[in-house]
Amino acid sequence: MKSTQITKVNLEELSILKLYEHYASLEKSIPLLVTESQDLAKAELEQCSTLRSEKIDRLYYAWSHHEDAVERAKKEQELLAAAKKHHESQITKIKGLINWLRTSAPLTSNSITGKNYGFVLSKKSKLTVEITKPVETWEQNEINEFCLQQKTVTTKEVVVTSMGGDLIEHTTTPVTKAEIILNVDKLRIAYQEGKHIPKGVKVYQEYNIKRNRILSQDRVGDLSPKSSEELLSEFKATCGS
Repeated sequence: MKSTQITKVNLEELSILKLYEHYASLEKSIPLLVTESQDLAKAELEQCSTLRSEKIDRLYYAWSHHEDAVERAKKEQELLAAAKKHHESQITKIKGLINWLRTSAPLTSNSITGKNYGFVLSKKSKLTVEITKPVETWEQNEINEFCLQQKTVTTKEVVVTSMGGDLIEHTTTPVTKAEIILNVDKLRIAYQEGKHIPKGVKVYQEYNIKRNRILSQDRVGDLSPKSSEELLSEFKATCGS
């Protein structure tokens, strides 16, 4: 079999860098070779160039592959975030249903008991204040009565010295940030006294909920996600929210 290389280097095993180096070295040696050897050297140069190009193309394919993988991961994260948000929303609604049962159903204790599981509720020390309408849309007299102005002052200090520590410049710049915050205590008091509170403000009693497993020999019942959705729909239809 006729050789197509002048050297005994295994070109397939060379890295991209080594292929560049081998190509340059071989190219420089061509003028010093006899005609037959030059033909072999040129053939080896062509092989070297082809392998080098294939390896460079593989870099492109690898880049594209991982770029696609990143996009798939981003989409997966979006799906997971959406799923997480959905389940968190369902947990909030379920807690709301349990709170609603405690305040609306004719219960004789702080316990709500099922077959295998139960809930023990205890009042939170303060009424919950929920805002569903931006404060900026309130009437000015409501803002004046139920809001406070909070000012945060920060000072930026810049000290410039020589490398030897001699002071060259020292400046301080105060920055004041003002924002409107709710006076939640006043909203609670107004609600408890039956006074006017702004539209979009809900004040209500919430409970801390502790879940318990009821000790029983009975088999654990199966409350599927579908049936929990049905309960939430029933809750929505009953309380109108």
